[in-house]
Amino acid sequence: MKKVIIIGASTGIGSELARTFAKHGYEVGITARRQELLENLAAEIPAAKWHIKAMDVAQHDAAREALSQLIYEMNGVDIFIYNAGIGDSSSKWEKENNMLQVNAVGFAALANAMFYYFKSENKIGQIVGISSVASQRGSRMSIGYGATKAFMSNYMQGLRQQAAFKKLPITITDIRPGFVETPMTTGQKGMFWIIKSERASTLIYNAIVAKKHIAYIPGKWRFAAFIMRNLPEFIWNKF
Repeated sequence: MKKVIIIGASTGIGSELARTFAKHGYEVGITARRQELLENLAAEIPAAKWHIKAMDVAQHDAAREALSQLIYEMNGVDIFIYNAGIGDSSSKWEKENNMLQVNAVGFAALANAMFYYFKSENKIGQIVGISSVASQRGSRMSIGYGATKAFMSNYMQGLRQQAAFKKLPITITDIRPGFVETPMTTGQKGMFWIIKSERASTLIYNAIVAKKHIAYIPGKWRFAAFIMRNLPEFIWNKF
């Protein structure tokens, strides 16, 4: 039985991914700050093998220790998915700093731990980060959020290159969703090509199993991302 750990599994894409992996026969480790939500999730599919661990990814050292404990309790892991994240269009420093601690530093703290776990165990493994199409270019609509997701994508690119250079059997998968219907996006305006979290979960699962390096969710966002990256700045600044 393959084993997966999902960081940020209490709601939205994370909880749907947990359901999807459980239904496909995986042993699933789930983390979030609110343990009761994780327990409710596990109760939905009692036949699956669950491991629950409360974790606040903004407390970086404690989160790394909790991750280490979870891996020990599961007797190893094959796939690590970082889905924890905060989305906020506010440019107030308090909120931007919170996004940095969760989306960027939290991701780096745990992805780093997982990379060296797989390396030290000489184990075939996969590290998955749920970044965003917003990672592709800075936008006034989501300055802090887009920057943290760009950090994730860049960090994963570096890990991927390091794994290739050292000939390590570690796959790094950058998942870049567009707009997904989740509690985080409720009430946001200007969204298009919106898909439900259940559909997003299926597409993400397929990309992970296929060991893709980069996957846009859904795939048509690849074209939007290409346009975003290549629009002349004087045109981009009008949006």
